[in-house]
Amino acid sequence: MPKPSQNSQIVISVPTNSSFAPAFFFLKKDQRRALSAYYGYARAVDDIADDPGLAAADRLERLAAWRASVEALFSGGEPGGTLERELAWAVKAFPLRREHFLLVLDGVSADLDKKSYATRAELEHYMYRVASAVGMACLAIFGYDAPDAGLFAEKLGYAVQLTNILRDVAEDHAAGRVYLPAEDLARFGCPPAALGGSNYSPDFIELMKFEAARARALYAEALALADPSRKRSLAAALVMGGVYRELLEKLERGNFRVKEGRVRLTALEKFKALLKAWRDYVKI
Repeated sequence: MPKPSQNSQIVISVPTNSSFAPAFFFLKKDQRRALSAYYGYARAVDDIADDPGLAAADRLERLAAWRASVEALFSGGEPGGTLERELAWAVKAFPLRREHFLLVLDGVSADLDKKSYATRAELEHYMYRVASAVGMACLAIFGYDAPDAGLFAEKLGYAVQLTNILRDVAEDHAAGRVYLPAEDLARFGCPPAALGGSNYSPDFIELMKFEAARARALYAEALALADPSRKRSLAAALVMGGVYRELLEKLERGNFRVKEGRVRLTALEKFKALLKAWRDYVKI
């Protein structure tokens, strides 16, 4: 199996500030190991796509190497490093599929040359690859195989990724990317330039409120799809979603002051997210 980058040689661990981390309390040892490996993969390819120190050609080459590694992973190839060995183990231990890996690669690869999105549908196509596919992989590890599992992961993935986009809107603008659909910016008379800078125009705030309401609706749609008979295997996913939903609420409470730096949850706010996730779990 090819060695895509130095990331393949690292010891896999999930940072304590990651949304994945609280979910570990609800997983068995082998599930934690598999989730750590998949997180390592998703983080590695995203870091390659976003690395400003790499030329575009180098990013493409490294992502292509990862694509070859994924193909080898599912055809019995010999793992080339620590991360690949852990991924090979995870693929054997859980019903992870090739598409769970390749869709993410397609999504982060799009960031190399696509800088804006015209419509909600176009943005959702991107979010499906970078977020919903991750959700599907997580559900495979968690053992949640309800008939609507794919749709649950799709909706929750959209909600989580849209929350990320709202949090990072100014940071992304500085990097030359505008993820919020052009049709939405036009609807509120908010030019792309208003996403950056230090001013908070009324049009910007109204746009952010609109997108936040859309994200809230997506969280609710995902939760409504949860299968009560299988909810024990959904606990970790509810926690992960709950952390991001709490982040969305913090953005709203702060009136979307996202231009001074990245908004993060405090330990207390993460604890509140766990309590709310438990409440949702009980209601299912």
